[in-house]
Amino acid sequence: MPRPIIFTETMKKQARKDFNEMLNGMKMSGGELNYRKIYEYKDSEAVVWLTPEAYKKILALVTAFSDEVAWHGTVTREGDNEFIIDDIYVYPQEVTGSTVNTDQFEYTDWLYSLDDETFNKVRMQGHSHVNMGVSPSGTDEKHRQQILEQLDPNMFYIFMIWNKSLSVHTLIYDMARNILYENKDVAVQLLGGDSMDEFLTDAREKVRKKSYEG
Repeated sequence: MPRPIIFTETMKKQARKDFNEMLNGMKMSGGELNYRKIYEYKDSEAVVWLTPEAYKKILALVTAFSDEVAWHGTVTREGDNEFIIDDIYVYPQEVTGSTVNTDQFEYTDWLYSLDDETFNKVRMQGHSHVNMGVSPSGTDEKHRQQILEQLDPNMFYIFMIWNKSLSVHTLIYDMARNILYENKDVAVQLLGGDSMDEFLTDAREKVRKKSYEG
């Protein structure tokens, strides 16, 4: 389920009210107090659209490199919950089979070499996991938190992790609407109406592994 990013004043007020109501009718066992509340948005989903050009570039990066590789994407927002990844850009980086590192000065020089229109639309970071699943690592989580701290209240940012089986993990910080979308909360689709699932299902029907049995 999508969930809030910022604990708003309205949420704080309601939490205090709920907590006080719980205390008024509470009986403790063993002198221990526990209170837990989960905040989620129901019936809310985001859509990330990939232009054919962006999708081709991601596929090329994921399949052509034997090491982990990272990239940025320029993104256009459409309405409340739809985002179009227009194009993909690879920035200077040093990689291994499981890590991507950047020299901050070299990266900053690259970033500021972009024209203003492109620079202002860089709202996505993606990278590959070579021979593993797409669950975010501890390093990924730390990097996401660092980006979150830099986002203004009207901004958004998308993170994607891909692997060679074309599995994808997606997370969106939508500060403007105070919603964090992650994985099952996000539909990733090719611009033009066809989802990647449909494309891959069709491809798997056409591709057969050669049998060497007599």
